[in-house]
Amino acid sequence: MDEFDEIKICFLDEAEQNLSDTEQCFLALERSPGPEILEKIFRLAHNLKGSSKAVGFDGLGAFTHDLETFLLKIKTGNVQLQPEIVDLLLRCNDHLKYFVAELRANFNAQVNSEGLLKEIHQYMEGRPAPKPVEAPVKEAAPSALDESLAAAMAALENADPETSSPSVPEPGPEFAPEEIVLAQPAVSTPVVAPAADESIRVSLTRLERLLNHVGEMVILHSVLKEQSSVNTSAFLKKTIHQLGKVTREVQDISMGLRMLPLKPTFLKLQRIVRDTSRALGKEIELEMIGDDTELDKTVIEKLSDPLVHIVRNAVDHGVEGPEERRAAGKVARGTIKLKAYHHVGQVIIEIMDDGRGLDARALVASAVKKGLIRPEAKLSDDEAYNLIFAPGFSTKEAVTDVSGRGVGMDVVRTNIDQLRGQTQIETKLGQGTCFRITLPLTLAIIDAMIVRLGKERFVIPLHHIYESVQASEMKLQSISGSGEVLLLRGDNIPFHRLSTLLGRTMSATSESGMALVIRASHGSAMAIFVDEVVGQTQAVIKPLGQEVKKIKGFSGSAILGDGLPAVIIDIPELVKRLYPNLSAASSGARAGRSIGA
Repeated sequence: MDEFDEIKICFLDEAEQNLSDTEQCFLALERSPGPEILEKIFRLAHNLKGSSKAVGFDGLGAFTHDLETFLLKIKTGNVQLQPEIVDLLLRCNDHLKYFVAELRANFNAQVNSEGLLKEIHQYMEGRPAPKPVEAPVKEAAPSALDESLAAAMAALENADPETSSPSVPEPGPEFAPEEIVLAQPAVSTPVVAPAADESIRVSLTRLERLLNHVGEMVILHSVLKEQSSVNTSAFLKKTIHQLGKVTREVQDISMGLRMLPLKPTFLKLQRIVRDTSRALGKEIELEMIGDDTELDKTVIEKLSDPLVHIVRNAVDHGVEGPEERRAAGKVARGTIKLKAYHHVGQVIIEIMDDGRGLDARALVASAVKKGLIRPEAKLSDDEAYNLIFAPGFSTKEAVTDVSGRGVGMDVVRTNIDQLRGQTQIETKLGQGTCFRITLPLTLAIIDAMIVRLGKERFVIPLHHIYESVQASEMKLQSISGSGEVLLLRGDNIPFHRLSTLLGRTMSATSESGMALVIRASHGSAMAIFVDEVVGQTQAVIKPLGQEVKKIKGFSGSAILGDGLPAVIIDIPELVKRLYPNLSAASSGARAGRSIGA
């Protein structure tokens, strides 16, 4: 790759970010039109036009030139701003994103823009608007770490003139010098984001290698720590303790390199709420709280689809139309609120709406009609709410462009489970619904508890464990049809022995044994009896072999302090796999125990 190709890539990276900013400006323009927002949009378009031509993307520059002219007419009042105009501007922005994605795959790519250009020209000429022509829709490829074109050009200008001056082509007849406008910071307005820290571009492969080595360092520290227990040297123990502090600090910093804010993901949902509510004739406002909360890049990428499905579901099923809301004594405009925050080493994301809420009876009736449950089934309200995650479930009689296929919420539960997360539903009929998603900060290293069963050791993620009960304090009772339950402060908690779950010979309830109360994804609980709780550790997750990686209940492996491996077990999934008719949801609900909400 030559130097000029690198400049092109830098331009495409910056263009993706600018187009994301422009989309938010268009949405803000519809809510509260003002000269500052129009000025920022015009500046972004002007910079994109000039910079695209400067790096040789003439087709992109030509389309942006016409869009810039259209924006100028809106800015001067020659074209009146209305919802249809904002629709067109958003489709133009989508078209530019698609164009940038195509150029990233092939620098010589050309995209047909005639349909959108025809619409733009007819609006500028004051003629009736034609039927909208759909712009090509393609999700843009993920951008690299931020590096502005201005910085790249500045570096080029500071280089040796003899090596850097072949890099920018001479302007042709249709490429006037005054049109060469390098990317510049946008004019400071109330909607401009604060300046970001300086950054450098780092290969994701190098970052992954760094994280792998940090994981190995964590394992080696665990080995040293365990070996120090048989060594009497105070100096050695102190050194290992200090090494542990440094290791934890390096680990936190290296993990932080993969951490990204949720803001871009939340902003995408703003567009979805706007478009879907308009298509359904509803008035809905989206509120975002805590969008600066950070998550691992991998987690964010897999979180996008579940959030889209939940938000679309809230717009379609949750929030009522204006007339229905007025009849219920509500304001015509509904609200969907996105909230993210940290809690006990995890990230909580809540999607709340002030709509009609979930009707347990209606959900059960719909599930019976679709053959998902039997008519005689007796479900609690919580079990009825969780029916929406069942494959094929939908309350819609007919399939529409928005919903009705019964696959969206199934994707939510599947993706969240793959992220080792949990999903809870809180709802009140007539008042609204809250989906609460609990996620680990990262998928690479977890805080965990080491437990012993006979001579074998296993690892249980710490965020699953709610509390522990010594064998001497346990009160067990057998209930017909439900097996054993643990009596704890007046509650009956379903009780399982890890030996039974793993197909081992059932161990006796020894004095050293302990029951661990495990939280399931919906807030219900179960108790798991183990022979001994060995201790707490930081486990570096290693993938399982092909022969067992698809078996539910085993989420990975870890190297313990003595250098030997141990399997990481997912207790709720293990119980669900072995007792499909006695899942955590049904057993927890039937026993009457719900915690951790």
